[in-house]
Amino acid sequence: MTHNKQSPALIKNYNIFDSIIERINSKEKGSHVIVPHICNNVNAFGAGFAADVSQKFPEVKMNFHMLGTKAKLGQVQFVSVVKEPTYKHEIIFANMIAQNNLLSKDNPRPLNYAALVRTMNEVKVYCQTLKKKHEESANVEIHAPKFGSGLAGGNWDFIACLIQDIWNDIPVYIYGLQAQVKPRNVNYKSNQGR
Repeated sequence: MTHNKQSPALIKNYNIFDSIIERINSKEKGSHVIVPHICNNVNAFGAGFAADVSQKFPEVKMNFHMLGTKAKLGQVQFVSVVKEPTYKHEIIFANMIAQNNLLSKDNPRPLNYAALVRTMNEVKVYCQTLKKKHEESANVEIHAPKFGSGLAGGNWDFIACLIQDIWNDIPVYIYGLQAQVKPRNVNYKSNQGR
């Protein structure tokens, strides 16, 4: 995978779950991986990308439900799910609370752009902090679904511009819908039950 720092790399025919496991297991060339995705403020976590996440990494869903209806727009919940034992690379999900309620006829765009910008900025700061914590030479990447434009009802072209503006100094890989469907089994150990 190559990356152009000016724009996110769009990955169409590769499974995001396989890719993030591959990145943390790439030894000295590996990376910490942040997986941001949109969540709502009504404690629903089971449709779209979240459905796949809850199957592969159930602790992400469990942590989200701990917020319950106290989840506030603009809040981010970071959940570490896997840590590679030798190089200490981690997979960390970022539950970005940027969706106000659920998609419906009366709510055609539950995505709140102001909350999205706040959460994306928080993810950026988290990436910078993680890089400093693990020395400046540590790799930190963002691997994300094409977030905000499906069940959240947002405009992908606008969201892509936000990614370029906010995450401009972080390698970003965006996975199309084909890459999210039916993750294959991979060898990894979840942090569930730690």
